[in-house]
Amino acid sequence: MPLIVSLIVIAIIIVAVYIGVQAKQTGPAVLLTGPIELFNPKSPLVVDRPATKANMSGSYTLSFYLRIDAVPDMRAAATPVLTWPGVWNMDYNPAQKEMIWTMSGSNERVVLPNVPMQRWTQVGLAFEGRTMDLYVNGALIKSHSLLNVPRRGASSITIVPNGIMGQLALTQLWTRRLTISELGANYVDTSDSQGRPYLGPAFLVSLNNITVPNLFCPSGNCTGSQPVANPSQAWEFPYA
Repeated sequence: MPLIVSLIVIAIIIVAVYIGVQAKQTGPAVLLTGPIELFNPKSPLVVDRPATKANMSGSYTLSFYLRIDAVPDMRAAATPVLTWPGVWNMDYNPAQKEMIWTMSGSNERVVLPNVPMQRWTQVGLAFEGRTMDLYVNGALIKSHSLLNVPRRGASSITIVPNGIMGQLALTQLWTRRLTISELGANYVDTSDSQGRPYLGPAFLVSLNNITVPNLFCPSGNCTGSQPVANPSQAWEFPYA
């Protein structure tokens, strides 16, 4: 009996180690749950410099959930959202509902359509060599061959503040180019029935509690000075 029990314990340990190794190989190297406010973030950092240098050279996959609630100027062709200095900048065109990547050096523009406003959307970006795959909600929307191999960045990916009003959540980074089925499965695993990033019940309040700043009245007092009545004119209610 002791021998059987020992063999069962050893088997359980082996299975646990195998599952842990598999999860480490298939899971993201970087995970930032959030949510983060886009317009006025407490910290604009999305992926820090050591993580970009270690995981985003040559082949990688970056995905994140984005909710765009408002844009200061709906007529603007490109409102900045994210920037990776020296590699690419990501902008949003609200009129066309497009996400636009501008590659540094060549200024080549890659457009991702079907990115709506006022709802959670998972955007995926997969690189391998000059190939750039773009996903929306786990579905491959566009595969583009760049003119040049993207530069290797030695900087952080950050949010450009005072532009887009909304939130960023569940940023994931892999050190390889994920397949179509893998990104599709990831969207199913990380979103709830309404397409929102699933971060657990504790995060539902923060996901729904989205405030849009008033650009025309940043102080919150748009009516000027408030009139103050004379103390002798205070109302008295006889039935109090």
